[in-house]
Amino acid sequence: MKSILLLSIILFSNLIAQNNYSTKSNWLLETKSDETKFKKIQTQLRGFDLAMVEVGYRFNTFYFALKDKNYDLAQYQLDKIKKAITNGIQRRPKRAKNSKLMFLDSQYITMSKALSTQDAVKIHKEYLNTKQLCNACHKAERVPFIRVIDPEFRWQPIR
Repeated sequence: MKSILLLSIILFSNLIAQNNYSTKSNWLLETKSDETKFKKIQTQLRGFDLAMVEVGYRFNTFYFALKDKNYDLAQYQLDKIKKAITNGIQRRPKRAKNSKLMFLDSQYITMSKALSTQDAVKIHKEYLNTKQLCNACHKAERVPFIRVIDPEFRWQPIR
């Protein structure tokens, strides 16, 4: 079995070498105009949707940190969620009003205070409020079909 794996690696390496295959890409460095570079970067960062992808990823770890009673990790993820939303607002200022009203200037603070108590009952109550406000924000932003639920499994091996 080891010899088959080794042979496969050698054959694949030779194939790449023969085709001058490279993963190197200078898609931005080869762009001459600064304006075009900035447009390309803006296209890659997009609007608020990419921020929400990060929020979803971090929310998963936040949820399981609460389950594990790892409140330091939960606070860390909550801080990163705040940062992702703040960065998203820079790219899409139209999302600022509801983001601030329902999370940044309110629930983030309340959830952080609950975490600092390390009281599992208070924390669970604020977690439910956080999830409810996320869904209310989605509704206010006209994407009510995006529903935040309790994750069923961990996306990363962190406890």
